[in-house]
Amino acid sequence: MIDLDNYDYRLLLSLREDSRLSLRELGAKADLSAPAVAGRLKRLEQLGVIKGYTITISDSVFALEVESLFFVKVPFSKQEDFLKYTNSTLCVSSLLKIAGDYNYMLIASFKNMALLDNFYQYLEQNFGQTKVQIVLKKEFTNRAPMSIVDTKQVL
Repeated sequence: MIDLDNYDYRLLLSLREDSRLSLRELGAKADLSAPAVAGRLKRLEQLGVIKGYTITISDSVFALEVESLFFVKVPFSKQEDFLKYTNSTLCVSSLLKIAGDYNYMLIASFKNMALLDNFYQYLEQNFGQTKVQIVLKKEFTNRAPMSIVDTKQVL
């Protein structure tokens, strides 16, 4: 277990919301100097707590208006082909191996319902039983889960 203090949590919470904050801005949010922030970030990177800094691309740039969750029951004999296909398919943003009635869940986005249906039909015909659910609204996304014992101390 990696030992993190309240300053580390403040930095991580701030970076989770905006990974482009400057050292000075991060310091203001965590009550630290810019050099102290730089040292802590380097330590968190070396410990593997911070794996990288990334961007989130807007679906609307590509006119992807329909986001869906696909649950697929892929037989063991087809899993390698399924992984190759989903990894190379641009509409797929996430793939999770899950427990339960289905063994994979993926998130995919489409310009319209016809393209979603084509994708669904392909999965169903080539990889196994498939269930689709449409995303109505994103409340929040791409947040790293964090376990904090006392949030009052951090915030």
